[in-house]
Amino acid sequence: MSVERKTYHYEEIIEVESEQLRERRRRLAEVYEEEVEDFDTTKFGIALSGGGIRSATINLGFLRTLNLFGLLRRADYLSTVSGGGYTGAYIQATLKKTANYSALFADEHIRHMRTNGEYLIPGQTVLTKFGNTLILIIGYLSSLAMSLFSPAILVSGVLIAYRLIDSWIAYEPTKNPMEWFAEWLQGMVLPILLGVVALHFLANLIAKFSLTISHLFNVIETTIVGVVLIVFVPVLLIFLSQENEGTQQLPLDEANLYLLVLLGLVVVGFFTNPNALSFHRFYRSRLARAFLAHTGKWSNAKLKDLFSLNDTVGDWIAPYPLINTCLNLQNPGGGEKFKGTKASDYFLLSPLYSGAKLTGYVSTPEFPGYDVMSLPAATTISAAALNPGMGNYSNKLLSVLMTIFNARLGYWVNNPLKKSSKHYVVWWPLYFFYELLSKMGSSNRKVNISDGGHIENLGVYELLRRRCRLILAVDGGADPEFLFYDLENLTVRARNELGIEIRFRDSMIPEEVMRVRPSKGYSDKRFAIADLYQIWEEFPLTDPKGRPFLDEEKEEVEVLVNYVPDGELDPEIYLKGCLTKEMHQKYRERAIEMVNDKLAIRGHLNGKEKLKFGTLVYIKSSVTAPMLKPFMQPREEDSATEGIWGKTKAYVRSFFVADDTDQDYTYDTYKYKIYHPAFPHESTADQFFDPVQWESYYQLGQFIGADVLGLHSHDFLNVRSGQQYVPPMSILELIEHFDRIGVETEKSQAPTLIRARSVEEEAVPAKPEEEAPVQPPGDQGHIGYSM
Repeated sequence: MSVERKTYHYEEIIEVESEQLRERRRRLAEVYEEEVEDFDTTKFGIALSGGGIRSATINLGFLRTLNLFGLLRRADYLSTVSGGGYTGAYIQATLKKTANYSALFADEHIRHMRTNGEYLIPGQTVLTKFGNTLILIIGYLSSLAMSLFSPAILVSGVLIAYRLIDSWIAYEPTKNPMEWFAEWLQGMVLPILLGVVALHFLANLIAKFSLTISHLFNVIETTIVGVVLIVFVPVLLIFLSQENEGTQQLPLDEANLYLLVLLGLVVVGFFTNPNALSFHRFYRSRLARAFLAHTGKWSNAKLKDLFSLNDTVGDWIAPYPLINTCLNLQNPGGGEKFKGTKASDYFLLSPLYSGAKLTGYVSTPEFPGYDVMSLPAATTISAAALNPGMGNYSNKLLSVLMTIFNARLGYWVNNPLKKSSKHYVVWWPLYFFYELLSKMGSSNRKVNISDGGHIENLGVYELLRRRCRLILAVDGGADPEFLFYDLENLTVRARNELGIEIRFRDSMIPEEVMRVRPSKGYSDKRFAIADLYQIWEEFPLTDPKGRPFLDEEKEEVEVLVNYVPDGELDPEIYLKGCLTKEMHQKYRERAIEMVNDKLAIRGHLNGKEKLKFGTLVYIKSSVTAPMLKPFMQPREEDSATEGIWGKTKAYVRSFFVADDTDQDYTYDTYKYKIYHPAFPHESTADQFFDPVQWESYYQLGQFIGADVLGLHSHDFLNVRSGQQYVPPMSILELIEHFDRIGVETEKSQAPTLIRARSVEEEAVPAKPEEEAPVQPPGDQGHIGYSM
């Protein structure tokens, strides 16, 4: 019996998340013996952008710096897209295994990831690289051949059906129809029925391995019975009424053979799952091997198991993961809510709920398909850059080419709109043609999801939807000309879809402070701060007890309020629903009360400042100018002991090792940039990082993190090496730090958030008058060099 599964609105799932995250904060405070910070006023999210292995490595370094100062564990959300998801998966699986933030970024973990920077074709020697390349080619050709099963089934089925129909039309009876029918019944129908029973048993067996086809295999049986009653009986009656003279064009044995082959093709079609025949599995295994090799059984952790409030610390200690993918809607389907829909929607994969606004959200632990999805699978889907459906970048010609050549990394998942709890029987060849003809939509039992970067590549959208008070967003995408297209895409979407204005402070416009100037060759800053304003919003109209108001059609009434119609705070209120004049007047009064209550929360502020709810720190992968010339000479002892390759290896080693005397003046990232001017915006097509390249991006991420926190580079090196100690920071301290930056007067200075002290010093809180003098906004006080 089918059970209807409930779908949820995004406001409902956010409320559930918030309740559980409040409890997580309380438990973390107990573990670390700290005070519990108020969740609603300090909600904190980190967003890691797409960009393949480059983004993953930069983000890894950035999170290591945050973890060094106790900030990673304070994050409520970790929102990831594509390459940022590689790092997110590492964080989730490692904390799941160890339940200890100090276990993150261990030397053996970093060493393994560095040596597996060429994760698609790993290998340290020419021989192993050649062997792995050969395996990759064979794997692709095998996958390509297997992917052709679906079109082969359809084409073969059409040809066989044509042959049978043509023979039927040309048939001239030669014997008594009842005699012929008896022979056909004996030679064909009985084997078919026995085959159906056998297939039913096989399907139930396969279902134990989560292929999700057995529970509704009786649909096939029901369909066969229906076809027999509706089609076969009338055809039989017509046949029996014919004369029995003439010749039979197609021998009975040959006809039976054709029918058996046709039936076999139909049955095989239920097993040609494109998720299994595409390159998804290879991609998934390579990512897991590169980033999750040390996590044991948790390298294949279920998505639903990543967060729960059990007694086990590892079940809740990590930030709540939001894995962003793109719902491809090239053929959106019917329904009022799909009118005007573009080619995509934001599709979320998370431990509690999965889905999109247009399809609704379903319970991840309960809904078929999502309940068995693994962390590596979700990460791989979020990084499925090549796919016939690519959201905003979909192209019908490319869809044809990618489908034919099996460039298909996307994934077909159960459609949340189809609420039945049963496992669906899907005849997969049809989905091949959905991809080929750009007919992916919301009306099928399966929907197609792919790289989250196909709709929003920064991973910030879901954090804005949750109205986070502080968002740290790391943009690791390739943007060599600093055009900021991912940021522009987010800004437009946030304003048009969420009613949120992202307004950068006057002294921190990204194009002005981050774009590389030809005269310098470096960026002035690596981060910019924006204030977040709610300029319009929609919300359900409810009474003071939270009960919804209904219109004449018993639908919930919604309020649309435009807070700044003419640039000033002067709300315009609209009611959405089928309302009578009396209802409209009554409901409007209540809507005005609700709007005034929202504004009263920030009553101490004036004008548009009442609409401000958060801060976005936009962090760009960029390099600032060094204060002194980088030291480039390798150590003499290295060159002298390495033989014919001595100088080459010494230069490579110099990327990793600096003498203590040179520590303040140079480090490997500058050295790498000298030989690779495109750094740190080398093409995303380069997914094959050698150890030197990997380390350069990793180090850059760490120093970007130090810069964002206002830490002097010299102090950061001392803290990282253990020579100095910095007490953990609170979220409130971090928020206050960013609230001051960019709003100081010209004579004021950017505040230094972190006060590092020697490990020998006694931990005495600094008095207000002892605070270090602040410095000009353009100078964060870096000693010796900057990044």
